[in-house]
Amino acid sequence: MGCGTSSVEPQESIIAEPSPAIIEFGIVASEVKRTWPDIKKIDRLGEKTFAYLLHKYPEFRPFYHIPEAYKSEAELLDTEEIKEPGERFIRWYADIIEHSDTKFDEKIHEKAVELNNQGVGRTQVKHYSNSLVHVINYELQHELTTEEKHSWQIFCTKVSNGLAAELSKFPRKSIV
Repeated sequence: MGCGTSSVEPQESIIAEPSPAIIEFGIVASEVKRTWPDIKKIDRLGEKTFAYLLHKYPEFRPFYHIPEAYKSEAELLDTEEIKEPGERFIRWYADIIEHSDTKFDEKIHEKAVELNNQGVGRTQVKHYSNSLVHVINYELQHELTTEEKHSWQIFCTKVSNGLAAELSKFPRKSIV
């Protein structure tokens, strides 16, 4: 028994295949990023998104200090009260889109912290994204392909689900 040299071969590195969901989301995120410049050109995008949101979900009006006197979506669109939240919504959505291929999870967490600080609950976030998708589909119904519209729906659903998951990690705020 002597000291011999070991003939242990180094094991080959095992490289895991990315899951189809990750690959698909990468394609979706690329499509959303590619079409974002056209989406941003929609006149008053943020305001239209919030007018739709507050018309469809009137229970959100008190959160934005919107009087009940505004009954129609058109009346809501002309209120000064929705301008700032609409612009802020588009800014933070643009930030998520911009970083969707590199820092998506980080941006979702960051936005969830902001929303939590503003008192937005996890059950509310899906309505924000659904409102954006509605406005995009309405305003660009003939300009976007079916695949592009589908990409926006998938992307916005992923954003909503990610925000809801992150928001569920925060302690519930007391109403009292």
